[in-house]
Amino acid sequence: MKIGLIIILLIISCSLYSEFLTYDKVFTNLKGIKYYDNENFEDSEKKFIENSVNYPKDSQLHFNQGNAQYKNGKFEEAENAYSIALRDKNFKDKSKAYQNLGNVKFQQKDLKNAINNYRNALIEDPANEDARYNYELTARLMNRQQQQKQQSKDDKEKKDEQKEQQQQDQQQKEEKKEKEQEQQMKEQQKKDQKKEDAEKMLKALLQKEKEEMKKEKAKLNIDKAKKGKYW
Repeated sequence: MKIGLIIILLIISCSLYSEFLTYDKVFTNLKGIKYYDNENFEDSEKKFIENSVNYPKDSQLHFNQGNAQYKNGKFEEAENAYSIALRDKNFKDKSKAYQNLGNVKFQQKDLKNAINNYRNALIEDPANEDARYNYELTARLMNRQQQQKQQSKDDKEKKDEQKEQQQQDQQQKEEKKEKEQEQQMKEQQKKDQKKEDAEKMLKALLQKEKEEMKKEKAKLNIDKAKKGKYW
């Protein structure tokens, strides 16, 4: 009889303790939600963290924590909280968690992973219009970025081609100038050679004429000596 009474008391005590734990969790969560609705995201985050630490197996608490951290700009912490929530197979708000993960990646300018998370959100719940809107918006931005990237690539290639063409034109001009200078040098050398040859020829003629005059003068002196005339 005493044993049965003790068991009943234990069962009742456990039940009361369980209700107390549930009440504490709900009360703290409601406080966090109130702070969140009033845009007091710092206190909201504190309450949600307190709850998720005390009840780590409750995926909804991690999800709420992630929402507050996202509002506080703590994107890495929010990503971690959403990821923990998504590990729970029984978590009911998977579509929203994926959507919010997409928002985190969007804020981090990681559009590829953002659109993957929005896609997962739509797989979980095709009626999630916010996720659909974000998916389409991100897809348009990615397409625009790809176009801009391709345009930048085309512009760079065009600029590189123009630069290469300018370098080729400059090289051709320099080669043409070198050839012209070389040709001018050759022509100048020819002129100098002709001048030198002409000067040598003139010098040779003058030398020859000088020698002939000497011979002529010597011949005259010989004739004068034979005739005995000296004047």
